[in-house]
This record gives sequence, C-alpha cells and structure tokens, in this order.
Amino acid sequence: MRSDHPVLLLSGELDPVTPPRYGEDVLRHLPNGRHLVLRGQGHNVMVAGCAPRLMGRFVATANARNLDAGCLEQLAPPPPFTGAYGWDP
Repeated sequence: MRSDHPVLLLSGELDPVTPPRYGEDVLRHLPNGRHLVLRGQGHNVMVAGCAPRLMGRFVATANARNLDAGCLEQLAPPPPFTGAYGWDP
C-alpha cells in the first residue's frame, strides 16, 4: 500500500506480535508517515505514557513529522508477567 496521507505508526520495542520491523516495512511506502518505537514496551502501546497525547495531537494537526515525541524517552518498562493474565497485584 502507498499513500501520501499523514500516518502515525506506533510500535512496542518488545512486541512479539507486531514487531517494529513491520512498521518500518510499512513506513517505506508512506512519505508523510512517522514510526515511533516505544522503548521497553510490548504490544499495547496506545495507552503507554504520553502516547495518547501524541495520538491526539496527531489527529488534531494531521502532522506526524512535527510531533515532539521526546516524552517517550521517559517511559519505564512495564512490570514482567508473573501469571497467565499479567502481573500479580
């Protein structure tokens, strides 16, 4: 797929389902796209740290290139899974 539309791609660095290399492959065909890889994160990155704010700003401006994504550098890795459904409280 190719498109000139603005696109924001989000990937978790440690995502085993859709690894960041998939986003890089897609980005090659999106000249107005940007791929943010969230360090230390897994599959569910849409709610990690400042990602919701970045997505909101992207929707409001339709400009992925000008997003200040520096806030993503402050993300801490999520706790490890200790059970079948995540970490124990």
